[in-house]
Amino acid sequence: MKKLLLLTTVLCIFAFGYSQKRAPVSKEFKDVKLTRHYKIPTDLSPPMTNWNVPSSRPEKSATLLGNETEIIETLYDLQTNAALNNRIWAWEDGTVAAVCTRGITNPAGFAFPDRGTGYNYFDGTAWAPKPTARLEVLRAGWPSIAPLGEMGEIIVSHNFGVKLIILTRPVKGTGAWTETYYNGPGGTVIPSWPRVVTSGENNEYVQMIYNTNGVYEGQATALLYSRSSDGGQTWDIQDQLLDGVGSDYYLAIAADDYVMTSKGNTVVILCGSPWFDLFMLKSTDNGETWEKTVIWEHPYPFFDMQTTLTSDTLWCMDASANAAIDNNGQVHVVWGVGRVARLEAAPPDPGYYNYWPYSDGIGYWNESMGAPIPEADNPHHTMSPDYLESLGMLCGWTQDVNNSGFIFDYEGTGDPQFATYRELGISTMPSIAFGPEGDIAVAYASTTETFVTADGLQNYKHIWLSISPDMGYTWGEFHDVQVGNIFHIYDECIYPLLAQNTNNYKYHLLYQADNIPGLFLDEDHDAVTNREIYNVLDSSPLIGISENTNKTVGNINVSTCYPNPASGLTTIQVELFREMNVSMEITNLTGQKVMEIPAKAMQAGSHTLTLDASALGSGVYFYTVKAGNESVTNKLIVE
Repeated sequence: MKKLLLLTTVLCIFAFGYSQKRAPVSKEFKDVKLTRHYKIPTDLSPPMTNWNVPSSRPEKSATLLGNETEIIETLYDLQTNAALNNRIWAWEDGTVAAVCTRGITNPAGFAFPDRGTGYNYFDGTAWAPKPTARLEVLRAGWPSIAPLGEMGEIIVSHNFGVKLIILTRPVKGTGAWTETYYNGPGGTVIPSWPRVVTSGENNEYVQMIYNTNGVYEGQATALLYSRSSDGGQTWDIQDQLLDGVGSDYYLAIAADDYVMTSKGNTVVILCGSPWFDLFMLKSTDNGETWEKTVIWEHPYPFFDMQTTLTSDTLWCMDASANAAIDNNGQVHVVWGVGRVARLEAAPPDPGYYNYWPYSDGIGYWNESMGAPIPEADNPHHTMSPDYLESLGMLCGWTQDVNNSGFIFDYEGTGDPQFATYRELGISTMPSIAFGPEGDIAVAYASTTETFVTADGLQNYKHIWLSISPDMGYTWGEFHDVQVGNIFHIYDECIYPLLAQNTNNYKYHLLYQADNIPGLFLDEDHDAVTNREIYNVLDSSPLIGISENTNKTVGNINVSTCYPNPASGLTTIQVELFREMNVSMEITNLTGQKVMEIPAKAMQAGSHTLTLDASALGSGVYFYTVKAGNESVTNKLIVE
């Protein structure tokens, strides 16, 4: 990781924390590869099969302990083909809403005639009862939720093969929904797999993207953008193919190869795949203009699964990614790391590719790091976890839970000891969100040692969390969200999603759990009940700002500044155990000195240093108090 100043943060909300040292996969598994058939996703047909795992025990029906609540149940278990976002929203008044694709009846043949949006609402005190029916009149799926106006909410889903469904109501959590439809440009375009966010001072701009689910202007499938400036009543931008995403750049952008996020007037569309660039489109004026940034440049432009061959195995994103915008308008991106190939020496049949399921890592990038990611000596390795770590761009990986020095160090059957889903790799499906003190949380699903199915053949995935206290510069310990909860001993936990905003100093997490690795929709196992689970995490102890963080080094003791965050004057208490010359300097995240207080002789005893934070721009800084040859560093957040 990059090293600027050492900042230690104690994470104390979970039973166990794990260090930042990565353990390698044992040698017998590192080179295991599998073959998979790639298809452009459809809504009904499962595109791949991993292996079948019979249910080994009764399904759960129990109230979870601690800070978790089961809020929705569904037999339909596929929530995305690749990346996932916009399924949970937390308002400033402490209320929360969450959605998923829900289906219960007649799962045979994957039909689910009752499929639609499962919705639940937390009123600040309790969640409503689990829903027993979808919201939409028509069969639907792939819901995306956002605030609308000052008090309302909007949900967009698709009636696959026909149109998009838009649900709105003026007051969140109560009242009837108004259902309208969006048909797209017509012709061969069938708008599908939508994302929706809102922007503007009062969430009056509705920002929407969707997939054409068919050939459009030279692409097998394309990504189109629409905008409403009046809360969704009319659309002033419709079905626009934005610059940088069309056939001049990519053969196709498939279902769920994209996420969307917003903050204030800034809107971001993030796109990526193992088969094309990881890039973003950013607008700072509510969608009037857009700027494209390529974060990772794919070494094989216009990759064609039928004909393109690789000269080496290719480290890539694993199809899962997420993005968030900080208070300064800077974009932060996370993605799962994967490894794929269609090798010249032994090419698979057209439409097939090899992948290495034991590849592992969660990549991280923000706009201050520059773009694209600098190319490694071997361009096929630019996305490798070792290279990303050397750049300070690796924020997550599977933990060596049993402290053996290796991941998966026991004998196996030759099959992967975990489910890979439509996202590849051990650690995947990352989500990112910002806390109130400039901290960043990243949650991801990661195969977890010691949590094994009854037959001993597979490990379960759990949701893991890490916090950066300094805007992505360093990362704290890793924590298993499920550890210590007896109701998760035999649980496969996937699809973690953090609400893009916090309220009341809390992170809001939504994820899906059942008792068998894999998906029914991918024919991995029989249909079982999946539980959508809400978990609320108190951010205050994660970042240490609210605690007494006095530090003693040699002959000096330095307190955290107060107030922190600060917008004007903030004070630091310094205690000297002998007479010393004392100075202070303030640096930003890049290590640049932005302010200093010259050295002054001070007697032994307590002293107060005053800093005017109004002279600094909003963001994260470090203040270092120096006394003689000794120094103490703490963090300052400027609002």
